[in-house]
Amino acid sequence: MRSMGLKTIFLMFAIVIAAAGTVLSQQSGYLSEWDDFRTKLIRKEKSFQAAEPLEDGRDGFQLVTYSSDGMILKALLKKGQAAKRDRRPAVVYLHGGFALTYGQMEFTRGFSEAGFVVLAPSWRGENSNPGHFELFLGEVRDAKAAVRWLAKQDYVDPERIYIFGWSVGGGIALNLSLHGDIPVRLSGSSAGIYDRELIRSWATEDDYIKFPYDHTDERENYFRLPIYNLKSMVRPHIAFVGSEDGYDDAAKLLADLYPDQKTRLDLRKLAGDHVSSVKPAVEQFIKMIWSLEEANSDRGYSGPTKTFSAQATRDSCVLRAVRDKA
Repeated sequence: MRSMGLKTIFLMFAIVIAAAGTVLSQQSGYLSEWDDFRTKLIRKEKSFQAAEPLEDGRDGFQLVTYSSDGMILKALLKKGQAAKRDRRPAVVYLHGGFALTYGQMEFTRGFSEAGFVVLAPSWRGENSNPGHFELFLGEVRDAKAAVRWLAKQDYVDPERIYIFGWSVGGGIALNLSLHGDIPVRLSGSSAGIYDRELIRSWATEDDYIKFPYDHTDERENYFRLPIYNLKSMVRPHIAFVGSEDGYDDAAKLLADLYPDQKTRLDLRKLAGDHVSSVKPAVEQFIKMIWSLEEANSDRGYSGPTKTFSAQATRDSCVLRAVRDKA
């Protein structure tokens, strides 16, 4: 019996390592392509969404800046009671729409009250920032830069950084789950599933959105729409979608694209619409974070290596167990 136990342990270990190696291989290919890709904008313009100026101290947020591709961009930061001697877990909140607004900061309240440091970055081309609006591409580069900036702060535990995005920010958050070169433990989103059909409708039927690239160029779409690249995910992503916000369509899309269901995307249905489902999504995401922290005392992030991929595999197992109990 003892011999069989050891064989089982070795088998499980081998499975984890094999899965880690597969993810690492997929990740290396996609990330290399993504890094090398350069978009061709048909509009080189600022974001079309107006926003009030970001102010230091308003609503308890500090106005800070970070650097991305040589540009200095604005962000809102709430440290709470964090101090140098007390490194805290942190959440990077990726805003919805096409500008960072104070109205959305209410969505971050749950994270702050749970003790997280909160960073809400704005992107290139919006909020009086330099650069141009790119829609799901340059903004992803900015999000990665914001995560790296946050990881360097002496009041943040760099091994306990999480991402949550709403709406357009949710699409960026899902994209980041394919990037193993940033110190993120888990990502989540509310209303963040985007496909070619929605992009087409935005480009051809929506007079509000000033579409910045050729939507018929599939290379442009490929790097902006992670829904078609989920086999390259390197960490779990929890995607919450409201019952009145297209959950059934999202579930069908995933079933059609991935009939074997072998991805790290965890689609979850919540009651509500595009806005009313955000608060319960935040609450559920915080529970997922605590489940991971309780189940993994090591909480180790060690970079885009086999160790990191194996950790992501273990995290996926923990999250599935939590879901099965729900």
